[in-house]
Amino acid sequence: MVAALTVLTATAQDKNFHIFLCFGQSNMEGNARIEPQDSVNVPDAFLNLSAVNFSDKSRKMGQWYKALPPLCRENTGLTPVDYFGRTLLQYLPEGHKVGVVHVAIGGISIDGFLPDRIDEYAKTAPEWMKPMLAAYDGHPYDRLVAMAKKAQRKGVISGILMHQGETNNGDPVWPQNVKTVYENLLKDLKLKAEDVPLLVGEVVAADRGGICAAHNAVIDTLDRVIPTAHVIPADGLTQNFDFLHFNAAGYREFGKRYAAEMLRIWGIPYTPERDYHPSTPSSPLVSMMGAVTFNLQAPDAKEVLLSSQFLKEPVPMKKGRNGLWTITVTPEKRDIYPYNFIVDGVSISDPLNKDIFPNETFKASLVEIPAMPPFRFGPESNRQPQAEEGVPYGIRDVPHGKVTHCTYRSTVLNDWRPLVVYTPAGYETSDKEYPVLYLISGTTDTEETWYKVGKLNTILDNLIAAGKAEPMVVVMPYGNMGTTPMPTSMAATKMYATFAKELTECIMPYVQRNFRLVNDRDHRAIAGFSRGGGQALFSALSHPQLFAWLASYSAYLTPEMMDTCLPQYAANPSLINQGFKLLWYGVGTEDFLYEQVVKNRDYLDRKGIRHEDLTTGGGHTWMNARAYLNETLQKFFK
Repeated sequence: MVAALTVLTATAQDKNFHIFLCFGQSNMEGNARIEPQDSVNVPDAFLNLSAVNFSDKSRKMGQWYKALPPLCRENTGLTPVDYFGRTLLQYLPEGHKVGVVHVAIGGISIDGFLPDRIDEYAKTAPEWMKPMLAAYDGHPYDRLVAMAKKAQRKGVISGILMHQGETNNGDPVWPQNVKTVYENLLKDLKLKAEDVPLLVGEVVAADRGGICAAHNAVIDTLDRVIPTAHVIPADGLTQNFDFLHFNAAGYREFGKRYAAEMLRIWGIPYTPERDYHPSTPSSPLVSMMGAVTFNLQAPDAKEVLLSSQFLKEPVPMKKGRNGLWTITVTPEKRDIYPYNFIVDGVSISDPLNKDIFPNETFKASLVEIPAMPPFRFGPESNRQPQAEEGVPYGIRDVPHGKVTHCTYRSTVLNDWRPLVVYTPAGYETSDKEYPVLYLISGTTDTEETWYKVGKLNTILDNLIAAGKAEPMVVVMPYGNMGTTPMPTSMAATKMYATFAKELTECIMPYVQRNFRLVNDRDHRAIAGFSRGGGQALFSALSHPQLFAWLASYSAYLTPEMMDTCLPQYAANPSLINQGFKLLWYGVGTEDFLYEQVVKNRDYLDRKGIRHEDLTTGGGHTWMNARAYLNETLQKFFK
């Protein structure tokens, strides 16, 4: 009788039914939302042996179903296994089938798959994990083995797919623990290692900003510990916002890579190799944790450095597979920073980044590291976080103003000149007249810099919506007058005077003709950063009848300029006190102009001229300029 049953079992087993055991944590469980394309065109020959009961009774443990997602448990998502099975069937001969047994738990350690450790591990498991463990009666390994034995009655176990390691990030004994799990499966299911390879995928890679990317160096040693192990690379695979999980596109590609490796092991040619190669990288990639990954494709470069204002000096990038240079760094403060690459001594902007710093001389790129709430592990971790309200320049759900590019004729410079104008929300639908701020950017900056880097429009949108700033028109001119002498030299006054003439005779008349303004000094302000700050100071102090509000960001006029070019204030300081509603200076203690700004403020103090000051940390940067702008917008016209 025993012999007869043995023969019956053997004959019932279909050698063309290839079964794969799939286990691991959240990236194997499936973290990405299932999209419509993922539930269509699934081959009938791709089957899933359910390892759990679904509460709606659509699936029962131990029964075979067409492998429609979700494959793991109800309410899980897309996994690499979905496209692993579909891809295999594109290359296997007709009449072959692929079956998968899927047991995975988000966040679980490798200890969770070791029978002698699971009970102790479960005692310290987080609350959100306990229902997942309960779905497998607290013993995921035992459930995997039980379902695998059931599957063996129908087909042949041909491989084991694993994705786990984020919870064991950097653990040097992890490979040995994986070997123990693998050998246990081989022993308990009476399998031979040479017939059942172990395919293990890398975690989100460094070139995609993976927060556990360091573990890939550990994963990559598996084939030395387990001769029949095969590592599936994750380079270029797109990730979720948390930089811990892959997104749906990443899972699809990952599944194809698992399949390509299995086909290679079987000796079956995998022709669409483009699917197996890393996709075009992105740069920069910003994680919720504030880490930023920069990528540059430069296969022939000998050295690539990253340079940025959040770094004290350029730092070397590392060359990886396919000539991709990469680095992940975490700035101390979340903000918007300019950066560039130095490739064999040549500075370039990031060719993968559309956000360019508008500047005449250096072509930097921009990276924004937004403020985000702390990352949460567990089943709720795939919810998109919202930017914190405290970020002045963050885009919020408020009425938004409009930025208009204009061109005017300059009779002073005998040229056509660019101009950018911000109008607040509601401007087009009202007949109201608005106060105006003339806002000038710094040396080598362009007319676009105050809104593309300084984020004038979003800062002011937010302040107006919160009732913290008056609705106003903001005019952003191009401050280059053809020459820019050192601001400590008296020669700079000639450039300042040229700008003042350009402003009062060309820019202001154009703006007054084309925009609805309250045309009196009490409703007119001027401010600027760096060279623009010097231009603002000189223009307002030499035309007190035109301006009542004045702010300087990281800029100054020397005492000699004040005494020589503006002698009326040296003789009668009360003119400033009587005429200006605000005279404001902001500067950082690490700014290379800090000492000169302090001298300017000391001069005003000696003369008894009232002024407001803000001294911050930091240097001569647009990070500080944005902070000073945010501060003074709340003071103008109040």
